[in-house]
Amino acid sequence: MTERTLPHDPYITAVVDALTAAGLEPSTAQTSDAESNRYDTSGLTTQLDALLVWDGDSSGLNAEVHEDGIALVWEHPAEQWQWAPRKAHGELEHEPEFLPLPRWADPAAVVVIVRILLAGLAVPGGEDPRLWGHFISASAAVDEWAAQE
Repeated sequence: MTERTLPHDPYITAVVDALTAAGLEPSTAQTSDAESNRYDTSGLTTQLDALLVWDGDSSGLNAEVHEDGIALVWEHPAEQWQWAPRKAHGELEHEPEFLPLPRWADPAAVVVIVRILLAGLAVPGGEDPRLWGHFISASAAVDEWAAQE
Protein backbone atom coordinates (compact mmCIF):
# COMPACT_ATOMS: atom_id res chain seq x y z
CA MET A 1 0.00 0.00 0.00
CA THR A 2 1.07 3.61 -0.29
CA GLU A 3 2.88 5.48 2.48
CA ARG A 4 0.00 7.94 2.82
CA THR A 5 -3.64 6.93 3.09
CA LEU A 6 -5.65 7.07 -0.12
CA PRO A 7 -9.45 6.98 -0.14
CA HIS A 8 -9.60 3.41 -1.49
CA ASP A 9 -6.97 1.98 0.88
CA PRO A 10 -9.49 0.73 3.51
CA TYR A 11 -11.38 -1.21 0.84
CA ILE A 12 -8.27 -2.74 -0.75
CA THR A 13 -7.01 -3.66 2.74
CA ALA A 14 -10.35 -5.40 3.42
CA VAL A 15 -10.01 -7.31 0.13
CA VAL A 16 -6.41 -8.36 0.87
CA ASP A 17 -7.41 -9.39 4.41
CA ALA A 18 -10.24 -11.56 3.00
CA LEU A 19 -7.90 -13.12 0.44
CA THR A 20 -5.30 -13.82 3.13
CA ALA A 21 -7.90 -15.39 5.42
CA ALA A 22 -8.92 -17.65 2.51
CA GLY A 23 -5.29 -18.73 1.96
CA LEU A 24 -5.02 -16.71 -1.27
CA GLU A 25 -2.73 -13.89 -0.16
CA PRO A 26 -1.38 -11.93 -3.12
CA SER A 27 2.39 -11.82 -3.60
CA THR A 28 2.13 -8.02 -3.70
CA ALA A 29 -0.62 -5.48 -3.20
CA GLN A 30 -0.21 -1.78 -3.87
CA THR A 31 -2.40 1.28 -4.24
CA SER A 32 -1.67 4.51 -6.06
CA ASP A 33 -3.08 7.83 -7.19
CA ALA A 34 -0.26 8.58 -9.61
CA GLU A 35 -1.11 6.64 -12.77
CA SER A 36 -2.50 8.52 -15.76
CA ASN A 37 -6.24 8.11 -16.04
CA ARG A 38 -6.58 5.93 -19.13
CA TYR A 39 -10.31 6.71 -19.31
CA ASP A 40 -9.65 10.44 -19.78
CA THR A 41 -8.65 11.21 -23.36
CA SER A 42 -6.93 14.47 -22.34
CA GLY A 43 -4.29 12.45 -20.46
CA LEU A 44 -4.07 15.23 -17.89
CA THR A 45 -5.69 13.56 -14.90
CA THR A 46 -4.64 10.75 -12.62
CA GLN A 47 -6.66 7.87 -11.30
CA LEU A 48 -6.87 5.85 -8.14
CA ASP A 49 -5.80 2.27 -8.64
CA ALA A 50 -4.77 -0.92 -6.92
CA LEU A 51 -2.72 -3.80 -8.25
CA LEU A 52 -2.79 -7.22 -6.62
CA VAL A 53 -0.32 -9.75 -8.04
CA TRP A 54 0.04 -13.50 -7.62
CA ASP A 55 3.45 -14.75 -8.77
CA GLY A 56 3.97 -18.05 -10.56
CA ASP A 57 4.63 -19.87 -7.28
CA SER A 58 1.54 -18.57 -5.45
CA SER A 59 -0.61 -20.95 -3.45
CA GLY A 60 -3.63 -22.16 -5.40
CA LEU A 61 -2.23 -21.08 -8.79
CA ASN A 62 -2.62 -23.53 -11.66
CA ALA A 63 0.84 -22.95 -13.15
CA GLU A 64 -0.07 -25.04 -16.21
CA VAL A 65 -2.57 -22.33 -17.16
CA HIS A 66 -0.91 -19.22 -15.70
CA GLU A 67 2.77 -20.10 -15.47
CA ASP A 68 3.82 -16.59 -14.44
CA GLY A 69 0.83 -15.71 -12.28
CA ILE A 70 -2.02 -13.25 -12.58
CA ALA A 71 -2.79 -9.64 -11.71
CA LEU A 72 -6.02 -8.14 -10.41
CA VAL A 73 -6.64 -4.47 -11.11
CA TRP A 74 -8.97 -1.96 -9.39
CA GLU A 75 -9.26 1.48 -10.97
CA HIS A 76 -11.32 4.58 -10.40
CA PRO A 77 -13.24 5.57 -12.51
CA ALA A 78 -13.70 2.01 -13.89
CA GLU A 79 -16.88 0.46 -12.57
CA GLN A 80 -15.53 -3.11 -12.36
CA TRP A 81 -12.48 -5.05 -11.25
CA GLN A 82 -10.19 -6.31 -14.03
CA TRP A 83 -7.58 -9.04 -14.40
CA ALA A 84 -4.87 -10.31 -16.74
CA PRO A 85 -2.36 -13.16 -16.80
CA ARG A 86 1.29 -12.14 -16.36
CA LYS A 87 4.37 -12.72 -18.51
CA ALA A 88 7.71 -13.95 -17.16
CA HIS A 89 9.00 -10.46 -16.35
CA GLY A 90 5.86 -9.32 -14.57
CA GLU A 91 4.22 -7.38 -17.37
CA LEU A 92 0.66 -8.24 -18.34
CA GLU A 93 0.06 -10.60 -21.28
CA HIS A 94 -2.68 -8.30 -22.57
CA GLU A 95 -4.90 -5.40 -21.54
CA PRO A 96 -6.84 -6.29 -18.38
CA GLU A 97 -10.28 -7.81 -18.91
CA PHE A 98 -13.31 -6.73 -16.90
CA LEU A 99 -14.64 -9.14 -14.28
CA PRO A 100 -18.20 -9.58 -12.99
CA LEU A 101 -17.20 -7.67 -9.85
CA PRO A 102 -18.43 -4.12 -9.31
CA ARG A 103 -15.92 -1.55 -8.07
CA TRP A 104 -17.03 -1.99 -4.45
CA ALA A 105 -17.67 -5.76 -4.58
CA ASP A 106 -17.88 -7.51 -1.24
CA PRO A 107 -14.38 -8.82 -0.45
CA ALA A 108 -15.86 -12.33 -0.16
CA ALA A 109 -16.99 -12.06 -3.79
CA VAL A 110 -13.45 -11.05 -4.80
CA VAL A 111 -12.15 -14.16 -3.02
CA VAL A 112 -14.49 -16.36 -5.07
CA ILE A 113 -13.37 -14.81 -8.37
CA VAL A 114 -9.66 -14.96 -7.45
CA ARG A 115 -10.02 -18.63 -6.53
CA ILE A 116 -11.54 -19.26 -10.00
CA LEU A 117 -8.79 -17.25 -11.76
CA LEU A 118 -5.97 -18.95 -9.87
CA ALA A 119 -7.44 -22.34 -10.76
CA GLY A 120 -7.25 -21.38 -14.42
CA LEU A 121 -11.02 -21.64 -14.90
CA ALA A 122 -13.25 -19.35 -16.92
CA VAL A 123 -15.03 -16.76 -14.81
CA PRO A 124 -18.81 -17.11 -15.08
CA GLY A 125 -20.68 -14.15 -16.58
CA GLY A 126 -23.14 -11.92 -14.79
CA GLU A 127 -22.52 -9.63 -11.86
CA ASP A 128 -22.31 -10.46 -8.21
CA PRO A 129 -24.48 -7.82 -6.51
CA ARG A 130 -22.80 -8.10 -3.11
CA LEU A 131 -21.03 -4.88 -2.19
CA TRP A 132 -18.45 -4.18 0.51
CA GLY A 133 -20.19 -2.96 3.65
CA HIS A 134 -18.30 0.35 3.70
CA PHE A 135 -18.63 1.17 0.00
CA ILE A 136 -20.78 4.27 0.58
CA SER A 137 -18.19 6.12 2.69
CA ALA A 138 -15.31 4.91 0.51
CA SER A 139 -17.16 5.93 -2.64
CA ALA A 140 -17.78 9.39 -1.20
CA ALA A 141 -14.06 9.73 -0.34
CA VAL A 142 -13.09 8.69 -3.87
CA ASP A 143 -15.58 11.17 -5.39
CA GLU A 144 -14.14 13.93 -3.18
CA TRP A 145 -10.63 13.02 -4.34
CA ALA A 146 -11.76 13.09 -7.99
CA ALA A 147 -13.33 16.52 -7.53
CA GLN A 148 -9.96 17.91 -6.39
CA GLU A 149 -8.21 16.80 -9.60
